[in-house]
Amino acid sequence: MPVELPEGLIEGFTRRRLPGDGVMIDALVGGSGPPLLLLHGYPQTRVMWRAVAPDLARRFTVVIPDLRGYGRSDKPPGDDEHLTYSKRTMAKDQIATMRALGFDRFSIAGHDRGGRVAYRLAFDHPGAVAALAVFDILPTADVWARIDVDGAMRMYHWFFLARPRPFPETLIGGAPEFFLRTVLTDWAAPGFAFDRENWADYAACFCDPATIHASCEDYRAGWGVDRAHDEADRGSKRIAAPTLAIWSEGFSVARGEPLKTWSNWAENVVGHAVPGGHFVCEEQPQRVAALLQDFLAIQGV
Repeated sequence: MPVELPEGLIEGFTRRRLPGDGVMIDALVGGSGPPLLLLHGYPQTRVMWRAVAPDLARRFTVVIPDLRGYGRSDKPPGDDEHLTYSKRTMAKDQIATMRALGFDRFSIAGHDRGGRVAYRLAFDHPGAVAALAVFDILPTADVWARIDVDGAMRMYHWFFLARPRPFPETLIGGAPEFFLRTVLTDWAAPGFAFDRENWADYAACFCDPATIHASCEDYRAGWGVDRAHDEADRGSKRIAAPTLAIWSEGFSVARGEPLKTWSNWAENVVGHAVPGGHFVCEEQPQRVAALLQDFLAIQGV
């Protein structure tokens, strides 16, 4: 029986059902001007952009989808090779969605897993990307290549979620809201309180068994096919789009020299650290919005 989900609205935005790569993507669209695609991360939904999107919509046509497998978008079952949730496949969703809105070229910003979709899109479809912004991530292949015992303790979920089904699905499904609350609290700065509407949306959507399965498939793809795609591009391809990296001063990404690391993967990179924990768009929305708008203005977007 399908789970009834909240609408996941942001004031000033219209909800649309748009075609992806063989799935339907549920998105919010608002504002006017050059197109800007915003992609959320794990274990969240599109409403993570609530404090940032209205400001951006004053200058841009802002498109905010739920990624496949998350929120209100379709959640197809995974496959043995985890191609269904590879970032290459998820990037194709966004190409199709933006084309359905009439946009063949656009800027893109992604946080966490959405950032991985964003940079894979920039690799695979360079002509479609005017500018790229990635928030609090390093490339997937570098994360796996560099991880040590301390990193494994901090990033236990990368290993746990990538285990074969139905092991993580079963354990998370026993207490999904407890799991969600634990990871959100652990990754945010001490004392940070999420917006109540956002929290309610995250809880309702994440507790759907189909989302739990899809999010595990997302991480299984990260261990396998996504890592392989990155390694195939390492040293032979570079992201052509101007790239902005923003990272948290207080989360693990900062230990990986983000600006230096992204410079190995992209031709033109600028970067900034911001205070707080992993959820930079919610913990530092004004700072993130200003940095993103300044970056896009410099690029002539």
